[in-house]
Amino acid sequence: MDRIVVQPVGAAWEVHAPGLEAQVFKTGGQAEEAARRLAEGLARTGEHVELHLVLRNGELAAKFTCMPPLAQKDRPLIVGGSLLAKATERHSVPAMA
Repeated sequence: MDRIVVQPVGAAWEVHAPGLEAQVFKTGGQAEEAARRLAEGLARTGEHVELHLVLRNGELAAKFTCMPPLAQKDRPLIVGGSLLAKATERHSVPAMA
């Protein structure tokens, strides 16, 4: 499984992917969007791809997995999310009669 990493470098943001030269962007949002497009492109070739988003403090903020589409007409599926989200309190809901 290939891994694409978005991480800060100085005042900019880089996208690193195996076998490709690093791409540099002014904002993290631009870098994240480019990384998602790259992950989807790799997934369309049948690859499973991990996408890691790293904060300026070096902490891993989010991790996604991009999976190949089931059918040629479908888009790749990206699952995952923030690793910084706090657990929320769970409430039980009574069953309906």
